[in-house]
Amino acid sequence: MKLSLIDILKQIISQNYKRLFFDMNNDLNQIRIFCRVAQLQSFTQAAQMLGIEKSTVSNKINQLEAYLGVKLLQRTTRSVKLTDAGKKYLEFCHRAMAQLEQGEDLISEMQQQAVGHLRVAVPQNFADIILPKIVTPFLQQHPKVTIEVQQGLQNIDMIKDGFDLAVRASFNDVKDSSLIYRKIYQSKRVFVASPKHVAEFGMANNIQQLSQQPYIASFAGESNDEAFNQVFSEGRWHTLQARLTVNSMLAISSAVDDGLGFAIMPIRMVQDKLATGELLQIAQEVLLTDSVIYLVYPSRLGQPAKLKVFIDVMVNWGEQMMKSV
Repeated sequence: MKLSLIDILKQIISQNYKRLFFDMNNDLNQIRIFCRVAQLQSFTQAAQMLGIEKSTVSNKINQLEAYLGVKLLQRTTRSVKLTDAGKKYLEFCHRAMAQLEQGEDLISEMQQQAVGHLRVAVPQNFADIILPKIVTPFLQQHPKVTIEVQQGLQNIDMIKDGFDLAVRASFNDVKDSSLIYRKIYQSKRVFVASPKHVAEFGMANNIQQLSQQPYIASFAGESNDEAFNQVFSEGRWHTLQARLTVNSMLAISSAVDDGLGFAIMPIRMVQDKLATGELLQIAQEVLLTDSVIYLVYPSRLGQPAKLKVFIDVMVNWGEQMMKSV
């Protein structure tokens, strides 16, 4: 059977794995830089993220390609793309770097010191919540940790995409998963509207009356367990008239304040406005499922100190939030 170029390259890399990654003549910084350029598809962005000169990035890539005797990246003035050989080599690089990071994390854990880079994926707008209350104090307390927070990502592969932790919002308990789901917060959700809206459309008391009024819909959750214009209540689905659908709780809050329609909001987010009368709770007889926040991570075993400490901080934040409602 005739082998393809990719199969041949794979065999070469497999047979020479030790030489490619652990030979003393091979600079590991070259591999780290190559991985970052491949991820960002930009020499400039890779240099900025690594805190080095662009010329250093270019030189390290050239040295690595010369050492391997193959072109890894196809460069133009507008783009940087992996060659076929580069794609296969990157797979082995990820394995090698993952093993090295595990070794570094093990040493860090043995020393009981939070050290290293932490990648966290959070829902839309959640970074605005945790940055001042969690991330900033955490970084001040642990100067040897760096954190990368990416929000709005859905359907990520935590292992493949390289995330240490994800924060996920859902309206149903997670029944089964290969990942660890740790519930840290649960909040009642309520229907709210502005006095202006109630004056114009009346005080809705049941789901039938709600379905006749304009609704400000949100993207319901990472797992899309509720549709944009549908609500699960009283054992079945109800369709609402979504006048505006937006992936931002802050924008929804603003639209409700302006009288564009009613919305479903976590009670903690609106409790102050409910107390002052700026917003009104409507359809109080209609029961909604609670909003639940989970921390998601691959395993409880072998966690580095940086992740253990951050999880503890997040759990404590959730407990304090629950007490304040």
